Amino acid sequence: MPDSDELDEILKEIKTHKEEDKPSADSNNDTPVREENAEPQEKEDITAKDDTEESTSEQSEEEIAEDNAADTSDETDGGEFTVTEEDAKADAAEEEKQPKVIVEGEGDENVKFESFADYDENSDNGGKKKGNKGVIIAVIVILIIAVIAGVVFAVVKNSEEETTAAVSETEEVTEAVSEVVDAVNPLTGDSDYNSAAVGKRPIAVVVENSEASRPQWGIDDEENPPDIIVEGEVEDGTTRMLWMYADYTSVPLQIGPIRSARPPYIKFSELFDSIFFCWGQSQTKRGTDYVGANTVFRVDEVDHINQMTYSGKVTLFGRDSSRSVSSEHTGVLYGENIADAIEEQGFRTDADDSSYTKFSFLEDAAYDTACDALNVTFSSRIATRSWTYDSSDGKYHCTDYETDVARENLLILFDTTEYISKANYKNSGSAEIYCNYTLAGGAGKLACNGTVIDITWSVEDGLIVLKDTSGNDVSLSVGTTWIGYASSNNGGAVS
Repeated sequence: MPDSDELDEILKEIKTHKEEDKPSADSNNDTPVREENAEPQEKEDITAKDDTEESTSEQSEEEIAEDNAADTSDETDGGEFTVTEEDAKADAAEEEKQPKVIVEGEGDENVKFESFADYDENSDNGGKKKGNKGVIIAVIVILIIAVIAGVVFAVVKNSEEETTAAVSETEEVTEAVSEVVDAVNPLTGDSDYNSAAVGKRPIAVVVENSEASRPQWGIDDEENPPDIIVEGEVEDGTTRMLWMYADYTSVPLQIGPIRSARPPYIKFSELFDSIFFCWGQSQTKRGTDYVGANTVFRVDEVDHINQMTYSGKVTLFGRDSSRSVSSEHTGVLYGENIADAIEEQGFRTDADDSSYTKFSFLEDAAYDTACDALNVTFSSRIATRSWTYDSSDGKYHCTDYETDVARENLLILFDTTEYISKANYKNSGSAEIYCNYTLAGGAGKLACNGTVIDITWSVEDGLIVLKDTSGNDVSLSVGTTWIGYASSNNGGAVS
């Protein structure tokens, strides 16, 4: 219901309209002025009892004039009405029943009412007595409906806004939780990971390790070092590395020197569903048992970019001649352009989990046997790689690369190797001896947080599986990993 202030406003507005319509004292108005103490006659619309009949009241012209002068009604939609003597008497009788007006002084503004129901906007005393109660009730009903409608609208609107806000907030929280849960680097277990790279394929890059190539560009990058470094024997008693990055959009501006591909490295990268990058490749030669990288790329349908055959428009490869070395040790890969090159080539970027090895990780994983230093011999033809544990940062460090390379995990995998001779290599008249790994699985070791454990490894359904000697799953410590790919039958060892 409207409150008293609203009712006062309604009364004032009605009074104002009435006073505007009320004849002034100076106007020529034939309508007699009602005495102050007289009871105002209530206006009542008189309609014919039958639409087809005219009023048959027999009155003199003088009586009709008097009745018309006493009637304060204006024209309605039905025209002027004739008031009979009987109607006038009935009006007077009804008038006796109405509450009386209390007059305190002169003027319409001094007239008071016993109740709001006594107000009549059409009475001669300025609308001080009930005569159009239906209008007032209608106004009140309209106001009530408007107030209720406003309240309902406000409630519905607020409810909708609160619901929308709640849904939006829930979605934001869900997305945030999803990022926290899912934005984990699959190669390191680190949760500080680019959420846009979740579910994407990693890349694998062949990097040289001859003395002329050290220190390699990007191997000790503080912000984005390789997630996994695989090192193993290739030929001539040297090793080569395979650097793996889970997020190829975070590769340093320049890494290398980039070198040619070998079949064992391609096969190993396939266990992680990687896109492969290299500068050159070994070739299959007829008349020998050697199957080169070119054949593996084709047969296994490996997505790869080889600088020697790359014809894309993206500037992906270049040379860094800042060192006094021959050109074969200067080839580099520009990390900031990798994503564009992959898009240009149209490679699949969503990872296939069925062929993507994801090790198990634990924060600060540790085992029973202490290990402050670890030395790896790849084969009887390869020098030893030495690592030392630093408890201050919880990492193993190696300076064999002529810079400090630090890793949280050292994973040693012993595999069966075989040496294959490629006769008349590059028409030199002599043979080239390649070292092939068979991915047969075998024994191994895992060192992390100053401890070490004996393990076994195997390839099952295209994925690497790590177990302890009792057959239980093994977890690496969260962080980067160096994989020493050693020979189990040609002099490989760990001390």
